[in-house]
Amino acid sequence: MPTDEQARHAVRTRLDATLFVEAGAGTGKTTELVRRVVNLVRAGASIARTAAITFTEKAAAELRDRIRIELERTAADGDEACARAVVEVDDAAIQTLHGFAQRILSTHPVEAGLPPGFEVVGETESSVSF
Repeated sequence: MPTDEQARHAVRTRLDATLFVEAGAGTGKTTELVRRVVNLVRAGASIARTAAITFTEKAAAELRDRIRIELERTAADGDEACARAVVEVDDAAIQTLHGFAQRILSTHPVEAGLPPGFEVVGETESSVSF
């Protein structure tokens, strides 16, 4: 089992792998994920083709904001890849698991057996319709 620092280092540097990061509240997950995304961009990855999935809307919004801030800071230091990524950060899949699933289904409705232009309804509307 890796030490905490080894695990953090892997999150920041194992850019060739998809990782699942699990840790308790306040342990630094968001900080390490921000560093990972910035490192991916600096290594040539497209932010628009990057996915960072969280469980809550609040966590997704915080992660997106912190990534944007760090990209802007790094861009101000002269990093052109980060400067390009700042403009595209809203295209990245930095969202909840449900939001990511909806994004995939909206992009490929026919392949998923759904009608094009389908809409996801909320819990209340779903109960009324049922």
